[in-house]
Amino acid sequence: MKLISSIAICLALGASAVDAQGSSFTDVGVGNFAATDIPIDDATLPMAIVAGDDVAKGTKTYTTGLRITADGQNFCGGSLITPTHVLTASHCTRGGIRWVSIGSHYVNGTQDGEQIRVVAIMNHRNFSNTLFTNDFAVLELEKPSSFKPVKLAAPDDSDIKAGDWASVLGWGLTSENGTQPYELKRAKLQLQSDEECSKKLPRFDNNMICAAGKSGASSCRGDSGGPLVKELPNGEDVQIGIVSWGIRCGVTGIPPVFARVSRARTWIDSTSSNTCF
Repeated sequence: MKLISSIAICLALGASAVDAQGSSFTDVGVGNFAATDIPIDDATLPMAIVAGDDVAKGTKTYTTGLRITADGQNFCGGSLITPTHVLTASHCTRGGIRWVSIGSHYVNGTQDGEQIRVVAIMNHRNFSNTLFTNDFAVLELEKPSSFKPVKLAAPDDSDIKAGDWASVLGWGLTSENGTQPYELKRAKLQLQSDEECSKKLPRFDNNMICAAGKSGASSCRGDSGGPLVKELPNGEDVQIGIVSWGIRCGVTGIPPVFARVSRARTWIDSTSSNTCF
């Protein structure tokens, strides 16, 4: 009860400052949720890793799973961007986020990584629940994570170039009608030009990225909120996208869509700097 009261006070004090920068708060200190509270829209599949491979254990530890309970199943993904903040998709916050699992290789349990309580959710005010534009949310954590945050794409789009390859990470379905894998997966995707994306995806806009993979490689249901990263020669990863939406999983000619991190850098930076804990 003391924690809940502290959260409520923090939200009351901080809401106006963050709202001015285009955020809306959700108090996660009260209410009960179940897995059935997470809506599924089959016409626009939240996205899984199709035709991917296993990520080496102990790597990509900024990758985060969103959970209802500390040891429960990841229902969306995310990425650690500061010791106390996780970046995810706004549409994932319709579920009952209570915990994040950071640095874990597995889709559930507490055998590795860190399980940390979520104390506040900040959604981008301009998120469209129908068009999925501005699909950005920042989660504030109860305590700092010891894992290294991922670097974010530069706001000038210099990290994004059509033809470059990137990796999407997550625990999503391994086929359109499949099941979630137990271990973290990765799929390689090639970035497409905005013009090409617009031809294939009528709802595509400049706040988004689309990327296509070989042999049906794709994200699919369950990967939503997870990171799309460029893996640099020096071993550093740069997050350029957030798994957002798609029409089909693993179908040639219909690429998955990602929220474009560069377009929201100002909002992400300002939101993640407003911390009460």
